[in-house]
Amino acid sequence: MIAITGATGYVGGLLCEALGGHGNSVRRLTRRPDRGRGDAFFSLDQPVAEESLAGIETLIHAAHDFRPTREPELRRLNVDGSLRLLEAARRAGVRRLLFVSSIASYEGSRSAYGRVKWALEREVAGWGGTSLRPGLVFGRARGGLFLALGRVVRRAPFMPDFGPRATLYVVHARDLAGIVDAFLALQHPAPGLLTAAHPSPLTMRRVLEVMAEEAGARPRFVPVPPTLALAGLRTLESTGLHLPFRSDSLISMLHVNPTPGLTSEVLGVRLRPFDVHTLRE
Repeated sequence: MIAITGATGYVGGLLCEALGGHGNSVRRLTRRPDRGRGDAFFSLDQPVAEESLAGIETLIHAAHDFRPTREPELRRLNVDGSLRLLEAARRAGVRRLLFVSSIASYEGSRSAYGRVKWALEREVAGWGGTSLRPGLVFGRARGGLFLALGRVVRRAPFMPDFGPRATLYVVHARDLAGIVDAFLALQHPAPGLLTAAHPSPLTMRRVLEVMAEEAGARPRFVPVPPTLALAGLRTLESTGLHLPFRSDSLISMLHVNPTPGLTSEVLGVRLRPFDVHTLRE
């Protein structure tokens, strides 16, 4: 049986649907469990109940708490909560662990999100598990940053152009699910790291242009210096506002991993490029 944390989140939900649809027995671990479908409670800020992982062979840890805006609290919730989960998995006899990290994670990451994921990757490696670094996930089913950007593209007559420095790497939702499926099919996966993102970098403007074309919108692009955008986002965040696009996300785009080690095929799964056609798949 496979247990998946963050089951009501975007990536966790995609994996639950895809893996369950392929005949796997999946237990969703979530803050809002549906007991009728066999869910179990899990929250990064709560102790892990023994029964949550009973009978689990593979644990996919996709939960991440985005609520904190300050790094110490982000670490307390996500690192400490994940360490409790890893210890509970060890006690329960879980044999295989896959941690859903991020392409923003690497040694020397400039973003708080990337640094938290990097710290957890090292813990997962010590456990004997594997970390998966997906790019920004896209596809017909929208969630996360793509959902927020899609809403803005459809309504806003003007869009920011942060210039060529603001770079994104992406992965199609179906390709990500296929990579996880292929990982689960391995008889004896070696502990380590998998990176799942199409090797072609995209500027933020290019992503918005494709999304606008797919939505039938024609926004005008206005050059915005990244330093000015960062200052504005940080000012708004300091007032307690929870924005759909955060300053930390922009930092990740401005300071990508210089050596991400990307390939066009991962575990036999050919990665789709980002265009209007694949955005609708």
